[in-house]
Amino acid sequence: MKKQVGVIGSGNFGTALSVLLASNADVLMHTRTSEKAKSINTGHQNLGWHLPERIHATSNLEELCNLCPVIFIAIPSVHFSSLVQNISPFLNPRHIVVHGVKGFEIQDEKEKAYQINPHEELPVRTMSEVIKRETNVIRIGCLSGPNLSSELLKGLPAASVIASSYDEVILTTQKLLDQKTFKVYSSHHLKGTEFAGAFKNIIAIASGLVNGQDLGKNLESIIITKGLQEMLLTGGSLGIDPAAFLGLAGIGDLIATSTSLHSRNFRFGYALGKNNNAEDIMAATHELVEGISTTRIMFDYAKIMKLECPVVRMVYDVIFNKKGVK
Repeated sequence: MKKQVGVIGSGNFGTALSVLLASNADVLMHTRTSEKAKSINTGHQNLGWHLPERIHATSNLEELCNLCPVIFIAIPSVHFSSLVQNISPFLNPRHIVVHGVKGFEIQDEKEKAYQINPHEELPVRTMSEVIKRETNVIRIGCLSGPNLSSELLKGLPAASVIASSYDEVILTTQKLLDQKTFKVYSSHHLKGTEFAGAFKNIIAIASGLVNGQDLGKNLESIIITKGLQEMLLTGGSLGIDPAAFLGLAGIGDLIATSTSLHSRNFRFGYALGKNNNAEDIMAATHELVEGISTTRIMFDYAKIMKLECPVVRMVYDVIFNKKGVK
């Protein structure tokens, strides 16, 4: 059978990524159920979007890994570790695995909690570190940037960054995704790209809080700028090159997700600014807001490392300490 590119994840970003890849390759997209896979294959639609005929769906992870030498993962970070453990038996060092997941693995396997010791390595793993730990895959990359799914699915112009320690991963991803309306830039700052993609979600929530209260563009710009400073400060404490935060995967992604209602994290903050009740908003949403867990992680880390991060603290206080938004 013809070699295909695999996409694990059939949500908004997984669908958008599959559509982009279908311009240059045959795509096998994984869904959780065989019923959904059958529906996609029959109707060539998903989440209300028309899919090119080069996209086929499967609910069989082993089939996808066997048929696809290159695999993209686009699922919520909360499900990432279990997914990687599930596909590990089907992966080998010949695979290239690229993820577009913006979050951290935070939970200890036994305690289901995490502790931060400033004298030890931060016990928060990036997604590439999870792949390295759980599989024998060597060639790993991260796709990140200002990639709002709805705009990608409409064919609006966009760009992204592929970050990896391996040039082969970068060149393969560029060959698969580069096209007239979508440009892929390269970076060797893998950890920095992953960190920026996760941290900016906190800032997006903060910007949503400001906009939800109609406090104006002046304050929005202050929050975004101060948030970027906190990203640089925290990243620097982890030994990450500041250059990783100053391109599309840093500032670019930050601007898009901190100013658009198409961003889940901004939308969560916006609703919180309007309603001022985090529990109600969290109960009402069916989407996973990555920035909530990232806020908790970065607040604890900044506190122990004595880093001054008022934007992170503000978001933490509103969500976890039930402080009034104003």
